[in-house]
Amino acid sequence: MPSSHDLFVKGFLSNLTEAIDFFDGSLPKSTTNLLDLEKLELTKETFIGNDGDESRTDLLFKIPLKSGTPVYIYLLFEHKSYYDPNIFTQILEYLSKIYTWQKMGNEDLKIVIPFVFYHGKKGWDLGQNFLESFEYNSIPDEFLKFIPNFSIQLLELKSGGDTFQTKNLALRLYMRMIQIIRDKPEMFLKHIKEIYLSILEEKEEAKRIYILKNLLDYLFRARNDADKYTKREIIKEIEGDYMNLLEKIREEGKLEGKLEGKLEGEIKGKLEKALETARKMKVKGFSVSEIQDITGLSDDQLKENGIL
Repeated sequence: MPSSHDLFVKGFLSNLTEAIDFFDGSLPKSTTNLLDLEKLELTKETFIGNDGDESRTDLLFKIPLKSGTPVYIYLLFEHKSYYDPNIFTQILEYLSKIYTWQKMGNEDLKIVIPFVFYHGKKGWDLGQNFLESFEYNSIPDEFLKFIPNFSIQLLELKSGGDTFQTKNLALRLYMRMIQIIRDKPEMFLKHIKEIYLSILEEKEEAKRIYILKNLLDYLFRARNDADKYTKREIIKEIEGDYMNLLEKIREEGKLEGKLEGKLEGEIKGKLEKALETARKMKVKGFSVSEIQDITGLSDDQLKENGIL
């Protein structure tokens, strides 16, 4: 089942404007100089292997080269909001199925660039080549040639790190929200107020409403204490235009009553489900950071419910 983070990331990257600006800001210039990103297309997501099993990638894009030749590149986008030591074998499986899919369509093989967007709590230490998954220092050179090595293009978005650089305001705010989503309450409140104010940089009201709705949908999916950050006492500190945006969202029902507290029962149910998951994970020996990555629960919530 997709996590709240997966739904949010796949949602905004399914918009080609955001996807183009995302890759323009995260791929090396030596790569983007060769790609005609303006002609990027979102393509097939599900692949059936020879064994009949279905495999679903996060997103797969197709991009022609600027040279104008009939050659194009596939960009396999894989999103990870938690530390997964199996990422390279998972991508290897996807690459195999994508290349098989190309041949089944009577295509010449086209290059696939595996792109990994990572924002887990634990820092990335898995390297950027499949070869680094092996203890290759102890492998005789004679055997290294049998390892199907490949590289990934990695974007690691760290909490407390630099803001993602792009002129696209919506994308910048979406990426910032991902970056702060696990912050402690006091720090999260400070940062989300900054995001709220930044929305006003958008001149078109319809776009401001669209951005705000997406951010709040993600907030309510990803944090069990989300209702604290849309209360009127907080909103009052932000001047007029923002209040008007919230009123319009309420009037249009775009948040289905979230800002009026109508989700109280749903939030409570989500919290109980997260706590149940956390208890099961603890029994199975998962670390505290892994439990928090999967459930979105804070230290205080785990302590209050006897899990820590």
